[in-house]
Amino acid sequence: MFRLMRNTHLILGLVFFFFAFIFAVSSLRIIYRPWLPNDREDQKQTIQIDPANAASPRALAVDLMRHHGLIGELRDIKESDGLMKFLIMRPGTYARVEYVPGSSEVTINTQRWGWQETFVQLHTNHGFHHEYLPSSAWALLSLLGSIALLLMGATGIYLWFCLHEERVIGSILLVLGLVYGLTSLIWARMV
Repeated sequence: MFRLMRNTHLILGLVFFFFAFIFAVSSLRIIYRPWLPNDREDQKQTIQIDPANAASPRALAVDLMRHHGLIGELRDIKESDGLMKFLIMRPGTYARVEYVPGSSEVTINTQRWGWQETFVQLHTNHGFHHEYLPSSAWALLSLLGSIALLLMGATGIYLWFCLHEERVIGSILLVLGLVYGLTSLIWARMV
């Protein structure tokens, strides 16, 4: 049993190292964002379209994705005061689209972030309801990574418990880790 647990612990650690690295870097970026440089690039462009392809926000988004190189999923649709607005997004890139129905021009404000902020957007990506397939695949990988990290913790505790000479120091570290984690969680919820 010890060998199985050791191999499981090792394989999960190797397979999900990159996943854990992305979450570690993005956590640091979230915490220290005010102190880090903003690596966003903004670009504004106007595109000519056929008004017949813009009967609805979804139809216009599909046209922009097929013929004008936008990639992502449609979100945040708003129609008011004769103006249609929506977002075509994927981690690392947001394209804010504005269109006056019946006209032949679309204004697109594109925001592109560097790799650190893209990691943050991957970190905060949630759910399996995405139209953009890579986002749904990432959500599945996140679920598998979370399960793997729980299994790594469980197998690590088992391996530690099997080593009799390490139980005292391991118990102290385990209790300190639990106290630190619970204190951080309670403090974060109270603030």
